[in-house]
This record gives sequence, C-alpha cells and structure tokens, in this order.
Amino acid sequence: MKILEREIGSIAFAANQTRTLQLPRNYAYRNLFLLLICQLDRAAGTVGGPKDSAPAQLVKNIVIRANGRDVIKNYDMETLHRLNQIRHGTRPYIYAEDWSGFGVKTDSILKVSAQIDFEMWRAIRPIDTLLDSAGLATLELIVTWGAGLDTMNDTFDGASVTVDEATLYVASVESVGVPPGTIFMANKEYMMRSQVSAASNKHQISLPVANLYRSIVLKTHSDGDQVDTILPFSAANQNTIQIQAGTEVFKYRIAGSLQAQNRLEFMMEVPEQTASAAAINHRLQELLLEGYYVLEFVKDGRLTECLDTSRLSSLDLILDVAHPGTDDFIDIYPVELIRPAVQVQ
Repeated sequence: MKILEREIGSIAFAANQTRTLQLPRNYAYRNLFLLLICQLDRAAGTVGGPKDSAPAQLVKNIVIRANGRDVIKNYDMETLHRLNQIRHGTRPYIYAEDWSGFGVKTDSILKVSAQIDFEMWRAIRPIDTLLDSAGLATLELIVTWGAGLDTMNDTFDGASVTVDEATLYVASVESVGVPPGTIFMANKEYMMRSQVSAASNKHQISLPVANLYRSIVLKTHSDGDQVDTILPFSAANQNTIQIQAGTEVFKYRIAGSLQAQNRLEFMMEVPEQTASAAAINHRLQELLLEGYYVLEFVKDGRLTECLDTSRLSSLDLILDVAHPGTDDFIDIYPVELIRPAVQVQ
C-alpha cells in the first residue's frame, strides 16, 4: 500500500452550532489531523483562568460517522489533544501562552492541534484498524462548536470572551491500494460521564460489554479544571481504581501510583511553567498529567491482549472517590475494537 497525504478542507466557526465536512471515500484512513486557529478577545476578570489546552474547547465535540448512522469516534478536542500526548509520547502543537491568567486580552491569536487516529497506536500491526472508506455510502466529520467562554474555567468571572474568528483545518493520511477483500477491525472511541455527588469508596460505573477493550482513560475534573483531588494520593489517602466483572478483577491500582507509572510507560513529559523555579531546576520536580489515568490492556503491541468482554455479562469501574468541588465529574474514554462480522459462505 502507498501513502497519500492531503488537505481535506476547513470548517468555519459558528458559535454553539454543528457543522459537517464530507470526507472523501476513496482509500483507507490512517488518521485525520486537526489544526484550530482562532482570534479571541477577553474582558478582564478577577479570578479563574483558562481550561486545560485552551482554546481547544471551541471544538466542543467531534464525531466521525459512516453510512449516516455508524459513529466511530465521538469526543471533545480538549481531551483528544491530551489523548494524543499519552499515545504518541509528545504533546501535540499548541500556541496559547497569551491566553494565560484572567486579565483583559485583545486580538489573541491562539492555535491548538489534535489527531484522530484510525490506525492503532503502539501496536505491532497498526494497519489492523484502518478505516477503509471505499465501500461506504457516506463518511462525515461532524463538529459541534462551543463558545468563547467555554475556554475559561467555572470560577472565571469576566464579562465575556469574544471569538473574532476561528477555523478548523483538516488533513488526512490515507493508504492507497488496499488488497481486495481486506477486512479491518473498527477502532471505536467515545466518552461516558459520571458525576461525583458525594465521597464514596464504591463509586460504580457500568461499562458496555460485547467488544474488545484496548484501553480505558479516566479524566477527573472539578469546576472546569482537571484535578487529582477526586482520586487523591497522599500519606493519608490512597484512593483506588478497579475494573472487574463479578468477582474477577482485571485492574486494581492506587490512582496516584498508576498515574506515576503512566508517565514512564507513555513517555509523557509534563514541564513546569516557564517562569517557575522548578522549570529551571528539573532535578527537583517532574510532574504528572493532572487528572488523567490510563488503564492499558495491550502492553506489548499485540491486540490479542485486549480485554475480551464478549462472554462477560457485566463490566464495572469501581472507584474510591472524594468530592472536592461543586461540579465534580469523571469522564471515561474507552477504546473499543469491533471485530468484523463473520462472512457466511
């Protein structure tokens, strides 16, 4: 197979509205690359600040839909940006330092990127999950735009954030010349949300069963900010994460320990801010990706290691949670592999 790289098109900003870009249906998609460029103005506040990876929140939701009904990807750009960092060992491009703080900003030019992966990252055979578009009736990238204030956390008290303009640019990497009869597994991603309304050592979240799980990422956030305080780790608190089916336990980890191991396993560099003392002296501190916890089933790149739930009647996340804020949530981002249906001769 040969590689084709091309620009697909762009989507112009429309506050709180949905826009659709028709994707070409010729070849097998390896990935789509997204680059958001925008110009924002901000009225001054007295507290609060931007959300993680702002201005990615302007792209509130991203959906890849085939044949008008089959949703293959469904997530937000903020999280996709960080999922890319976890999966590829480097943070995607972001240029947004001018958006720091809560003061007045005029004509701030901000940029942030993310990649929608179809080929399987960190796999021995990445091509096992390409998205072959040749036989599809339709293939759409559906973007739901947010609004300017979505880039700021819940405590920001400024009067307004104005989007002067914003454009999402879309490019692709595709494989040309897929042998006839080749069948790929579907690499399906989506988001589930669970609200934390009280501290509990048995906060239970039921996960779908039937397919294969490559990984599950948890994202904890409080009042609009990613935090570690919903699953705290200290001398006094060692809150845990479990995945189990009935009495069979597949994962049982102290959240903070898992997070520290994730940093090493996925080669995640999380530097201090430029002006901080710790940034000058990295012998003293190397940080974790706050609010993110990766439950990985495939350790050596063989997709046969995926958690097979086809014979399970249930699958549950059991979390020992605190309730540090007003609006506390746990977002769950599974990666499911869907095997093709067996063809009857």
